[in-house]
Amino acid sequence: MKVLDHYNNGRIPTERILKHAQHPCYAIMHFSMNTYTNKEWGFGDESPEIFNPVDFDAKNIVKACKEGGLDGIILVCKHHDGFCLWPTKTTPHNISCSPWRDGKGDLVGEMAAACRAEGLKIGFYVSPWDRNSPAYGTPDYPEIFREQLREICSNYGEAFEIWFDGANGGDGFYGGAREIRKIDAYVYYDWLKTWSLVRSLQPNAVIFSDIGPDVRWVGNEDGFADPEAYGSYTPHSNIAGTEPAPGRTIGSEGTAGHADGDYFIPFECDFPLRSGWFYHPEQEGKQRSGAELLKNYLLSVGCGGFMNVGIAPDPSGKMTENDMKSLRDFKALRDQLFSNPLKKKKLAIQNRSAVLKFEKTLSVNFLELQEDLAHGESVCGYTVEGHVSGKWQMLLCGKAIGLKRLKTFQRVMADALRITVTDTVGDHMPEWINVTVYDASEKLFDFAETETLLQRKDYRKLENIVINGLQAECFFAEKMMLKGVIFTPVHPASAGTPLQYDLSICSPSGEWHVVLQGEFSNIQANPIPQILTFEPIEGTALRLTAHRCIDPAAEILDMQEIGVLV
Repeated sequence: MKVLDHYNNGRIPTERILKHAQHPCYAIMHFSMNTYTNKEWGFGDESPEIFNPVDFDAKNIVKACKEGGLDGIILVCKHHDGFCLWPTKTTPHNISCSPWRDGKGDLVGEMAAACRAEGLKIGFYVSPWDRNSPAYGTPDYPEIFREQLREICSNYGEAFEIWFDGANGGDGFYGGAREIRKIDAYVYYDWLKTWSLVRSLQPNAVIFSDIGPDVRWVGNEDGFADPEAYGSYTPHSNIAGTEPAPGRTIGSEGTAGHADGDYFIPFECDFPLRSGWFYHPEQEGKQRSGAELLKNYLLSVGCGGFMNVGIAPDPSGKMTENDMKSLRDFKALRDQLFSNPLKKKKLAIQNRSAVLKFEKTLSVNFLELQEDLAHGESVCGYTVEGHVSGKWQMLLCGKAIGLKRLKTFQRVMADALRITVTDTVGDHMPEWINVTVYDASEKLFDFAETETLLQRKDYRKLENIVINGLQAECFFAEKMMLKGVIFTPVHPASAGTPLQYDLSICSPSGEWHVVLQGEFSNIQANPIPQILTFEPIEGTALRLTAHRCIDPAAEILDMQEIGVLV
């Protein structure tokens, strides 16, 4: 029996999911060791001594999210490096061994208390993968992991979401072993036992992972779903002959879902406010603008899902002014978008159609739809027409409606709208549809774009790159003083995308020097430009060598481009 059968009603949404849909826009907060090491994924060998946010202010962070119109915060209590932000009994690699609050602090407790004081919801994420634990990969670790979940789910009040990601196994410190440990993502964590623990301690929380059981990953970290995405979904493994599991699904299927999916598991679009999940000083000033966040909102919540924006306090423990401004601007724009509702009504569907009549001719260009889900998601085709000058005029057509659908169309003067269901899954026709009509400023749909890493004035794209197996090499036309490299993977990430690398620079005397060794953390899920900085060095050529790729059997390094910072 599939593990999902124990936790999901099938195609009919649970009350838990419907309540979650009333608070569809929230944050996930990354703040830990990587904030101090300037990494995305710590290796697990970091000392707790480096964690000391001298100005940490949970109220400041929560207030910023509230002023940004967010409904809650999911706190990353433990990332892959294994450092726990609460005084756990399961490992010494925790906050009590840091200098912060003289070793008596509990960051999880402070964040949970601040959220409740401000009326925001709190959720929790404890990484299944632990690159610090010597027990990881052995039969003992899953019980340690579940005990960590027990502590979090028992000691910090009611949670609105418990979050599981798909990073499972690989290189790590592992108590000094410094080796690769691999696990079976379906079997190792015993999801039946693990999710049962969460359900027993947090019965009202939705559980998020690649496969749900309540909310699914959208398949990317760019913040968007397919415009016609379905809440219905049947997860499939990306490894033939195996069961799907967190970290083992066909990610692209999460982006669109399936009209005839076995389960109702709506998607969550998680994406960072910056290009990375943790704070990195070189990304300051390059946050997504309020307009970009509104675009993400329309492509997540507006497509029947949830929006989860990543926030990252700086090493002092506060959100930067640029971060807070982006959130405030987003709220102002979202409030403006919904500021002029003209008509809202629950319409009975008769003969496949429902008509919303206005008392007078109105200027309309924006529409919100919600489908009757009492018998599951049914609509997979519909049209919207406006009654303009005595005639019905086609305004838009679509496929899915589900929990919510936000649609823009060219402004018309109409005295009625007609919604017609043109296709359904099976023979069931929903009994009603909720319709809200707006007149919105068209300027709200002009989405500004922030400057990307590749638009930096000190960036020089390299040409004439020679790729030989897992090595890329480029000789410059003239020697340059270099201070960094930006590697841009293909999107979506391919089998030949490097995970571990050496970066070498050739000196004017012809000698090669390795200037950096490391990994491109999270590049498979978030294939964005990767910035590598080092002490300035004069060079005449560059060489990037991949020691391991997404597919360990890959023989050819793959990339979109590579360039230098001068």
